[in-house]
Amino acid sequence: MDSSKNLSVSAQNLEQVASPNDVVAPGKGTRNSRQSGSANDNGHSIDYAGLGISPSAVASFEEARELFASLGRKRTEEVFTCGEMLAKVRGKSPSQEAFDSWSKQACRLTRRGAANYIAVHSHLRAHRKILVDCSVPAAAMYVLATAESETVSSVVKDLKAGKRPTVREFKVLVSGETHTAQPDPADVGGANGLKTLARAKAESGVLVLTDRLRWILEDIQAALEPHFAGKKVSKGALAAKVEHSARRANSELQNLALFVVPNPEGSETWRLFPAIFPHESKWRKVTLILYTLGGRDDWPDASGLGDWLVKDVVPALEFAVGAKPSKGASKE
Repeated sequence: MDSSKNLSVSAQNLEQVASPNDVVAPGKGTRNSRQSGSANDNGHSIDYAGLGISPSAVASFEEARELFASLGRKRTEEVFTCGEMLAKVRGKSPSQEAFDSWSKQACRLTRRGAANYIAVHSHLRAHRKILVDCSVPAAAMYVLATAESETVSSVVKDLKAGKRPTVREFKVLVSGETHTAQPDPADVGGANGLKTLARAKAESGVLVLTDRLRWILEDIQAALEPHFAGKKVSKGALAAKVEHSARRANSELQNLALFVVPNPEGSETWRLFPAIFPHESKWRKVTLILYTLGGRDDWPDASGLGDWLVKDVVPALEFAVGAKPSKGASKE
């Protein structure tokens, strides 16, 4: 693990996006406060009576639901908070099936997703402070929560010593696999060192980018619900959620996939810019869509916003994340 100390910094510096991989349709960013009630994020009522949940316990379930809605993307401290809240309401559920149904409706989590949060709270809370102080990614904590106590203690000791293993290294530690110590790639010269550094960047960066694109896509799909009901999409509300993320995603995509070239339209050849994907290529369209999403002033007006999102934006983002095309999407 010593060899990872410097290499893993690049992964740690990237924004943490690790919400459980099996979140059904997670939210993103800071959400506006919602009124207390039994409606989930899509406006559909949760049938607590049908789930067999006692009326006296409904307030706790609603508190947990609103917590998830308000936090959006979960960072280290928030993963612990959510795990604690989920553990609390699971204890008040009449059955595992009732809890699973509620967590899917209210928090948009699968059974595994909810279990990941609860495991972090149950198995790692004794080390909460150091894990939070080190901003350990959620995905790494989900792995660590399955480890034996001796392994957890060893990892915590390394964290206190300033080591920062990657998620992959966490998995190796927990699985008990042994590997011959390798030099830190940041200290290896030549093509081999560069290739290793590039692989490490790609492994972390692709996960970060695809997760960010999924957040954007899911926010857009949620915002399109009024459109399919014959109403206008709220431009301001959607822009507040996706505008900044789209700018960042576009930069991350260019950084991962494109080389840099001198400005082809200027005399200042020392100024470098990302190269351009081949014209008419699908990734070229993704970059153009992300560029436009990054500036609400370039969006269509309210009357045409929904059609643009459905025909142009959603298909491009679905291509980027490898999702199955939605109904009504452009087939080009």
